[in-house]
Amino acid sequence: MHNARLWFARIVMVYAVLIFAFLASLYVFEPLEHIARFGISASGVPESVNFLRAGPGALFLGMLLYAAWGLARPGQLRSCLSVVVVLNGCVVAVRLFGIAVDGVSPLQLTELRDEGLSWLLFVAALLAHPRRA
Repeated sequence: MHNARLWFARIVMVYAVLIFAFLASLYVFEPLEHIARFGISASGVPESVNFLRAGPGALFLGMLLYAAWGLARPGQLRSCLSVVVVLNGCVVAVRLFGIAVDGVSPLQLTELRDEGLSWLLFVAALLAHPRRA
């Protein structure tokens, strides 16, 4: 059972690497195109584009690096899962705050569903990961 729980945590961390790599690439390499999907536009001046790269792009890149580090260093998997749980939990919490303050739309609910399910998966992996003896 110990091995199955460890492999579950590893597989979830691979999912984290993939999803965070995808999101980081959207914000770092094509930020204007990505935000247009949400009905948002930026002026295109360097400051507005760099704000997207340095804000959400850096957040997702950092999450990617933590997830990858946890996979590369098995002794660090549990602590890296903890960081991913906390950071993704913050994303979900801010999404909920935004819905409460700004209102809700079908796209917001889709994003909340995806982020919330990912967060629950990360929590399950953290809980399943065997503790050190």
